[in-house]
Amino acid sequence: MNVSRIAILGVALVAGAGAFFLMLGDNNDIAPVQIVEPVREETVRVLVSNKDILRGQRLSLEDTAWVAWPKKAVQPTFITDENSEAREDLESAVARSLIVTGEPIVNAKVVRAGSSGLMAAILEPGMRAVTLRVSPETSSGGFILPGDRVDILLSSGRDGRGEGARTIFKDVRVLAVNTLYSENTETAHIDGANVTLELSPSDAESFTSARSAGSLTLVLRSIFKPETEVQASERRSSNVSVIRYGRS
Repeated sequence: MNVSRIAILGVALVAGAGAFFLMLGDNNDIAPVQIVEPVREETVRVLVSNKDILRGQRLSLEDTAWVAWPKKAVQPTFITDENSEAREDLESAVARSLIVTGEPIVNAKVVRAGSSGLMAAILEPGMRAVTLRVSPETSSGGFILPGDRVDILLSSGRDGRGEGARTIFKDVRVLAVNTLYSENTETAHIDGANVTLELSPSDAESFTSARSAGSLTLVLRSIFKPETEVQASERRSSNVSVIRYGRS
């Protein structure tokens, strides 16, 4: 082996060693990889409904369940497991309004056993409940059900006929029919019933006076509001006068 080849081999060895040490130096400069664990969101157990609970329906323990709820989304009205007896306290309570599946149960939507009666709880603040005996002829064929809105017509004259009719109250909420409070009942219609209505105190007084002045008829309103005002029919008899006043 001549001197030139030995020199080339020596240079190659030196270059390789230098590259090796440079690589070791670069590795020492690389920061270690940090594994970041995901932050677990804090939750609170909230009492929710296991099924749709209709207005007027009594609750049972099987109707409710505790579920984990994000703590930052918990409202002050929610029932949490901070009170271990909160769920048992709702046994035999009555729903004031519809509670859908998975909805948190709030105190404002239930009436506990031993508190005010259901009807007093269903009434809006300041309103009054009045009851009228109706027949299919005076209640839109008996298709008026709890939760519907009605107009109240007064027909004066002998047997409630002969001297015209007028609308004395509009858009009145039906609270109950007989003893049914549910807004979603399987009963298609009710023949002859006591209908409980919600009126303001002054309207309740006028309603009581109107019962002795003639025959009262409940007219069912559509759940949809018209885009334009409904025009009076040309076929309306001239002896029918419509007076719009009073609103529940």
